[in-house]
Amino acid sequence: MTFDIARPLVAKKRFGQHFLSDSNILRRIVQFAEIRQTDTVVEIGPGRGALTRALAEAAKQVIAIEIDRDLIATLQKETPSNVTILHADALQADFAALSSGSFRIVGNLPYNVATPLFKRFIQFRSHITDVTVMIQKEVADRILAAADDDAYGPLSVLIQYYAIPVFGFVVRPGSFRPKPKVDSAVIRLEWRAEVKDDTAFTDFVHNVFGSRRKKLVNNILNVFPHISRAQILSQLADSGIPADARPENLSVDDFHRLYNRTRRH
Repeated sequence: MTFDIARPLVAKKRFGQHFLSDSNILRRIVQFAEIRQTDTVVEIGPGRGALTRALAEAAKQVIAIEIDRDLIATLQKETPSNVTILHADALQADFAALSSGSFRIVGNLPYNVATPLFKRFIQFRSHITDVTVMIQKEVADRILAAADDDAYGPLSVLIQYYAIPVFGFVVRPGSFRPKPKVDSAVIRLEWRAEVKDDTAFTDFVHNVFGSRRKKLVNNILNVFPHISRAQILSQLADSGIPADARPENLSVDDFHRLYNRTRRH
């Protein structure tokens, strides 16, 4: 969410609102997103419209989705003519219907719904050119983490299967009002070409990560009890994965190879 410094703040905890008050950070977000004058931008959570106005200066059109009804009238009054304000929940919005062409996502995502929003972006990625968002730094670390990193987990695999995540910069709590208790980070997702939707693969990854301390073979046995231990060990060997590997040791490619072999049984 964003902040107009001329107005009093009434942040609503249920919406995860933290209003961005640093004009330098606003400029850096727009620059990092590489917005062009021909772009249509969909902004998630415009708040009081500070980032909205910065985006409107750089883009052809901005479609801002705001869940907080109390902010709508102010946004409609104080944003430029190339901004359309939609009162909606981004978790329910039909992104395919927002624009006749492709668009870019930019926003300061509420901490409490960042992960499900990423899943929505993936679902509608054929309409979305790329995604530039500010999120809790801990979530950014998980998205960017590589195998064998403590932060590496199912979210890392899910995002990196569909996109190449690019780190932008860290934003400290002092840039917000009220101050969050943690750092934030700006990242960009650039979609991988020719990757098909595969919810079964996503489910496989989540299930295999169900018990991080257990060896991979034991987790797979819990997911697929009809497959014998010997068969799983054979699949691991065929996939070039050590028999004593744990879920966090596998790269995204390792997971996908193993998934393709396992689902044949």
